[in-house]
Amino acid sequence: MVRIIFLIVFLLFLTSCKKDSSPTEAGDSALVGTWVLTSITGTTQQGPETISPTDAGISMTLVFNNNNVVSLSMVQQGAPTNENFKWSTSNGNLSLTPTVGGSATILPYTVSGNTADVNFISLISSLNGVSVTSLIFEFAKQ
Repeated sequence: MVRIIFLIVFLLFLTSCKKDSSPTEAGDSALVGTWVLTSITGTTQQGPETISPTDAGISMTLVFNNNNVVSLSMVQQGAPTNENFKWSTSNGNLSLTPTVGGSATILPYTVSGNTADVNFISLISSLNGVSVTSLIFEFAKQ
C-alpha cells in the first residue's frame, strides 16, 4: 500500500507544486534521451526498501528533448498517462513545469553514466505518519 501511495504522490506533485520563484538555466545535455524507471527506493527509520516498478504496478518512461520539453509516458495499475513538461536544470535541481499551465516542481537529481536518480524527499517528508528521509526514483538511459 505504501508503494502505491509513493507513486500517486509523485504524480500529484508533478502537476501541482508551488511556483519556482527563481529562473533556471538551460537543461543539462546529459539528460537528453530516453529514460526508463528501473527502481524506487524509500528510506524510513526502519531502513531503505527498494522495489521494482513492476512490483509497484507501474511503468514509466521519460523522453528529454533538446528543446527542453520532456514527455512522460506512464502506466499505473493499467491506466495510461501521457504528459509533457518544460524542463531545465540548475545547481543539481531538475525543474519540471507543465506545458499547459501550472507551477514548476523542483527536484534534486544526479546523473552518472546511464543512470539518473531523482530525489522526491523535498516534496514528501512523511507518509501515513511514517517519516521518510529519502525517496529516490532511479532511471536508466536507453
